[in-house]
Amino acid sequence: MRIGPLVCLVLLLVSTAASAQPAGEGQAPPAMALGEIQRLLDGYAIVQAQQYLGLTDAEFTPFLPKLRALQETRRRNEQERMRLLIELRRLTNPRAQAAEGDIQIRVRALRDLDVRAVTDVQRAYDAIDQSLDVRQQARFRLFEQEIEQRKVLLLMRTRQQQQQNRANRPAPNGR
Repeated sequence: MRIGPLVCLVLLLVSTAASAQPAGEGQAPPAMALGEIQRLLDGYAIVQAQQYLGLTDAEFTPFLPKLRALQETRRRNEQERMRLLIELRRLTNPRAQAAEGDIQIRVRALRDLDVRAVTDVQRAYDAIDQSLDVRQQARFRLFEQEIEQRKVLLLMRTRQQQQQNRANRPAPNGR
């Protein structure tokens, strides 16, 4: 599996989304939302999983909802974690007059979420493992690592492309 087609697909979608909405003079076109990129990458993982794991159509059918459940579990826990971190940032801002009790409640909630997230993800892995033989289970862990590396590379390339686009954009008139 090569990352080239994935990079092309994401860059095409980013440029299509940006060009679909006209930007005012001097404004950068809107970039794809992080959630949209994440869904695109999750979709890519789903498409590639069957081939990478060597699953037949009959094996892939029960596997697919379990993979989606794992992805959704991770996404939900990460969103909740980010929400709590934003609250902590707000409460601990030097200008904030938050009570220590409020901060402590959020810190406890974050700790509880971290524990619950590990349990939720482990449950999702257990469900996936029920659909796979031991070799496929091992390949699935390798597949996930490979997908994560591709995501990082893709996001870095997308950021570089956006920076190049900004640098190549002509300066607005009158400046």
